Amino acid sequence: MTAEPATRGPLRRYLEARGVVGRIDRPHVTARFQTTDGVALEGSYLPGPGTGDVAVLLAHGFAANRRKPAYARLASTLAEHAPVLTIDLRGHGGSAGACTLGDREARDVEAALHWLRGVGHDRVVAVGVSMGATAVLHAVAGGAAVDGVVTVSAPGWFRDPPDTVPLQRLHDVWVSPVRRQALWWGLGVRLDGPAEWSSPPHPVQMLGGVSMAYLAVHGHDDPYFPASDATALVAAGGDGAVGWLEPAGFGHAEDGFTPAFNRRLGAAIITWQTTGAFPTRDTSIAPSPRH
Repeated sequence: MTAEPATRGPLRRYLEARGVVGRIDRPHVTARFQTTDGVALEGSYLPGPGTGDVAVLLAHGFAANRRKPAYARLASTLAEHAPVLTIDLRGHGGSAGACTLGDREARDVEAALHWLRGVGHDRVVAVGVSMGATAVLHAVAGGAAVDGVVTVSAPGWFRDPPDTVPLQRLHDVWVSPVRRQALWWGLGVRLDGPAEWSSPPHPVQMLGGVSMAYLAVHGHDDPYFPASDATALVAAGGDGAVGWLEPAGFGHAEDGFTPAFNRRLGAAIITWQTTGAFPTRDTSIAPSPRH
């Protein structure tokens, strides 16, 4: 398994986003499939132990890819317990198309689920991170057959205008054709503009009426989305929802993927496999009554 660098400065982060640094060390095969709107996607399938019917689908965040070290390590840890399909969402990594910030990526999730069913997995838990979390929830709201969902650093609401500095920076890129082109040249991420945004429901609304096991993980110090978003998501998830509020230092998305966290998430998925529910933890998010 690739060792985690002691520090991740700007150069290291740039090389990770470009896919220059990072690989999946655990045995795997390349998976290729197509979405219903004709986008060719690429992923890596890690067989995992045995031939169980349960599999994990892993969907990364914005400007990441399946080979980025944090995601490669997480996929490898989860594959110690169950087969894992980790994918490049459209506009990222080895996949075609252009990113729509979690909107049309719902179709990517649906296509990945179809691929997993096709190789014999009857139950799937989908793990979505940041933008990937939006994509997973959007797919579930559209009727995708998912048995359990884990979101990490998910937004509860789409903000217009953005109310945090990192979101404002992303928004400035999104609305500018020149900056979107620079993003492609600089990081290799193809990003569609606001004209391709379909105004989907907010993530808390996507969970409404959906009954499934759900785990929302959120950093206390997330610079993109406040912890109150996770509280709202847990409330919207109803009786089957559990929240983990990670202490300061977790930050946003893959920045919190330490070896200890990866092992804890793997154990939580094992608990879900055997009991049908995700476990709580001491710093859990208490769900509020649904309105």
